[in-house]
Amino acid sequence: MNINSLDYKKKFDNDGYFVFKNFLNKDFVSKLIDEINNASGTVKYFDNSNNLRRIEKLYDKGTNLIDLNEKISILLKKVFDKEFLIFKDKFNSKPPGGEGFFAHYDGIFEFINSKDEKKKGWYEYGDFFISALIAIDKCDKENGALELAKSHNGDFDQLYKNTKKDGTPALSDEVETKTKFEVIDLEVGDMIIFSNTCPHRSKKNDSKNIRRIIYYTYTLSENGSKYNQYFIDKENSKNKSKALSEKA
Repeated sequence: MNINSLDYKKKFDNDGYFVFKNFLNKDFVSKLIDEINNASGTVKYFDNSNNLRRIEKLYDKGTNLIDLNEKISILLKKVFDKEFLIFKDKFNSKPPGGEGFFAHYDGIFEFINSKDEKKKGWYEYGDFFISALIAIDKCDKENGALELAKSHNGDFDQLYKNTKKDGTPALSDEVETKTKFEVIDLEVGDMIIFSNTCPHRSKKNDSKNIRRIIYYTYTLSENGSKYNQYFIDKENSKNKSKALSEKA
């Protein structure tokens, strides 16, 4: 993989994100779609119209899905000169008419665990998270592409003050109004790398076509794997319907 890692690192340091064009070719993307459609042992979520909206626990459910994780990990190592492990994963599908999601940070929320203890969202597992969003379909303003803002500085407690503090990572209306979002247009196989401290949102899919993405999130390997613990905590969370997962 021949890349100018310094340029990507500089963009990330300035903005909290960068776009990597043509990360995957269309043939590889087609193979990913086949594996996702045929994967077993995953967790699926459907909307009120019984449309598939999200699949979790899928990164190791096929040769190409595993290869994708390796490709992303290699890129992150080149750009950040650090080793990363996958923290969580999902495939999101936004059908025609499918709703978008509210402006939020990733992982900045409080949840109540199975022992009735209040926990600090993703920051129970680390303090540095990077997500890779890969376009399975063309993403644009019409079909509800990701809208991304520059990262906000601060630790969990500082960023938490910018949210609604309602068990979700939603930004307060005041903070959202002050935040400038950019619609990130993507072609099939393009990828966005962004920090969990970048506010993001999306609009409804007003097109006639489905919009699908893969969304892998990583944390530093020095923390050890938190993948299984994350999903255990999500399942046992007292506010699990709201807090531990976000749409995209």
